[in-house]
Amino acid sequence: MFPKQLPDFLLPAGSGASSRRGLSLRRTLAGAVLAFAALAGAAPASPAFAQAAGQNPAGGPVRVEAVEVELVARESAIVPGQALTLGLRIQHDPHWHTYWRNPGDSGLATRLELALPQGFAAGEFQWPAPRRLFIPPLANYGYEDEIVLPLPVSVPASIGAGTVRIAGKAMWLMCRDVCIPGEAEVSLTLPVERGAAMPPPSRHAALFDAAQVRLPGAVLTAPVSVDGDRMSIGLAEPLASAEFFPYREGLIGNAEPQPLFALAGGDGPARRLEIRLSAEGAQATDPAKLLQAAEGIVVSGDRVFELKPVAAAGVLAGGTEIARVAGAPAAAPGGTPGGAGGGLLAGLGSSTSGSAGQSTAGGGAVAAAAPAGSAGTGLRTMNLLVAALFAAIGGLILNLMPCVFPVIGLKVLGFARHGGAGDDAHTEAARRASRAGAFAFVSGVVVSFWVLAGLLLALRAAGQAAGWGFQLQSPVFVSAMALLFVAIALNFSGVWEFGVAMTRLGQYDPAARAAPAGAAAHGRGGATGGSPLPGSFGSGALAVLVATPCTAPFMGSALGFTLSATVLETLIVFTALGLGMALPYLLLGVFPAWLRWLPRPGRWMESFRQALAFPMYATAAWLAWVLGQQAGIDAVLALAIGAVLIGLAAWLYGRFVQQAAGGRDPVAARRRRTLAASLAVVSLAAGLLVAWPGDDARAPERADSGTGAAAPSPDPSADAAAWHPWSPEALAQARAAGRPVFVDFTAAWCVSCQVNKKLVLDRDTVVEAMRRAGMLRLKGDWTNRDPGITAELARHGRNGVPLYLVYLPGVEQPVVLPELLTNGIVLDALAGLDRKG
Repeated sequence: MFPKQLPDFLLPAGSGASSRRGLSLRRTLAGAVLAFAALAGAAPASPAFAQAAGQNPAGGPVRVEAVEVELVARESAIVPGQALTLGLRIQHDPHWHTYWRNPGDSGLATRLELALPQGFAAGEFQWPAPRRLFIPPLANYGYEDEIVLPLPVSVPASIGAGTVRIAGKAMWLMCRDVCIPGEAEVSLTLPVERGAAMPPPSRHAALFDAAQVRLPGAVLTAPVSVDGDRMSIGLAEPLASAEFFPYREGLIGNAEPQPLFALAGGDGPARRLEIRLSAEGAQATDPAKLLQAAEGIVVSGDRVFELKPVAAAGVLAGGTEIARVAGAPAAAPGGTPGGAGGGLLAGLGSSTSGSAGQSTAGGGAVAAAAPAGSAGTGLRTMNLLVAALFAAIGGLILNLMPCVFPVIGLKVLGFARHGGAGDDAHTEAARRASRAGAFAFVSGVVVSFWVLAGLLLALRAAGQAAGWGFQLQSPVFVSAMALLFVAIALNFSGVWEFGVAMTRLGQYDPAARAAPAGAAAHGRGGATGGSPLPGSFGSGALAVLVATPCTAPFMGSALGFTLSATVLETLIVFTALGLGMALPYLLLGVFPAWLRWLPRPGRWMESFRQALAFPMYATAAWLAWVLGQQAGIDAVLALAIGAVLIGLAAWLYGRFVQQAAGGRDPVAARRRRTLAASLAVVSLAAGLLVAWPGDDARAPERADSGTGAAAPSPDPSADAAAWHPWSPEALAQARAAGRPVFVDFTAAWCVSCQVNKKLVLDRDTVVEAMRRAGMLRLKGDWTNRDPGITAELARHGRNGVPLYLVYLPGVEQPVVLPELLTNGIVLDALAGLDRKG
């Protein structure tokens, strides 16, 4: 009746106040992707990805984002030798939640690490029964409103008079439309009362009493049997309702209904609770491990029982259904399932629930679903096929964005070299080389988009709010990109060479013309033969890297689809995006005859290659400006010094290592090359060290930065020519006054945003039209990480910038403008004001 083997993720995991809960298989895989990406780019280690934190050295409540935490005690004093009950009080803002010991399909359990005085010893968290929080088709287990997580502390009898300070560090994951990891330093100081029989209760005693009611009481010995993907739990108590919460992750379908059956009298159980197993749980085959994994609690009204499962003598079946805990509700029409306004990462285990998301307590009561017009409408209004089509079109248009321009020239040179024109263009060897290079380029593009998608999924699974271009919110990543472009530009300028890799595809060598197609090429720096395929793959990866600051038409909707898509659907959309971007190069590589318009390979290739260095220098200068917006002028100076040192390293390497002639004394020449190489390595290391912005890099405050909820509300009479920080309060205040509002969600690193601003939004005709309409212009600046803006983007079905919203008086939903603006588009949107008037 039992399966024979249990998956590894169902093995026992430590629990309690100071131990980490075992992560589900989905988060384990996501963590592996995150670790790989961190090694590759180091972006998640930057301040842009730091979790929210707080402290109150004097003790008392600590406010962090949407949660207030406090270390409290049930007793008002410490009595030597008597047990003390501490607790972590958590007060959630409306519709926010934290997690139980088993978070369900996603999330992380709350933890508390205490620093206790000598002789004190803390037990484990005592977990009150949670609520089931639905994010269809998934469900999590957690807490809302106000809760206290008690833990017992033993007190030594030898403690002296005075006061005792207990400190600790609390860590949690708080979720609503977006998940934010939080941590806080908490402390509590209590007096010592020697000789007291029982200290009076503290002002938090009622919270502990409420938590006590929801703690497991009686232990029920429960026979368990498995039949296919159904697990039946026998209950001796004749309960009127029952809901099972497992201690182990991954065993059951957390969002599935749980019917309760009344069984006939006799020596057997009075009730049978039927649980649908997850796909992993249904494969479990080891009886002992299955029983261990089936441990948990059963909630029946106000009563909470702890299960002690034992193997049933046979298969439990039959009975009359008398109650049923509802499963996940159906998706709300026109929005995310259950109205979870932009719930992130449904397929990987999105640690979110919307403001109108459903939750059930032990009795299984279900709250009303969100209205169809609630926030988040449109996230799932397109299907996967349409999303993939939009992604492919967006990827195709992405080639025309200014971000990708330098790489376009790089590929043009590559095609010219591998059979674009000339007498050998129609030879079979040339065609093979051209096709191979094209497929290598496509592979580089698609694999890079996979890595980007994996990193996005992993960050969201870890509770980070991330969207398209998220890595450019990291000053470390921006600095690294700027230095990379400087190095590539110096390569294009001929200061140094890099074999036959991606930056050398455009180098012309007459000897290569005489060699058979696909043969090794030799550059100015000496023989550097090898396959051009790694260079084509690398140029594909580079194209994706430089494309992330841009958003093409159709991309916003396609990427917004991934907010509530499964892992597979997300990968399909990103694959379509990569294939769309690589399609022109794939066609040119497969059909080289289309390249006859290119001049014959010759010296022009070297000149064109050197000319391409200047867009690279310009890109590095732009990234330096972005860094200044993020981390201030000092970081820009450090980057400039680092670029000079890296330039010196490139010159030493190219002039004295790559181009050094042997001369009459080969030994002396080798020593000179060794010395030059050593100096180049030192200069390179010094440049990287100087340019590193550091974890404490912070942007200077700007009047129009827009910092989410912290932004002040503008004066209702504010001039339309000025930009004001976006915040929900500022928007609500303007709308309550009947004023039209234009919202620009932007970032300094977003090229499309800056182009739209210079060419459209700051044009006199547009500004004057907004002034005549009495419009308020709000800017939400996403240059640095801002969870509030991330959540607002998700609420409108987007995970990147730009996003332009026009709020008209008397109209509930805003007009969403396209990613690329024209004067006509904006003026047409403003014309809606005249029609309303």
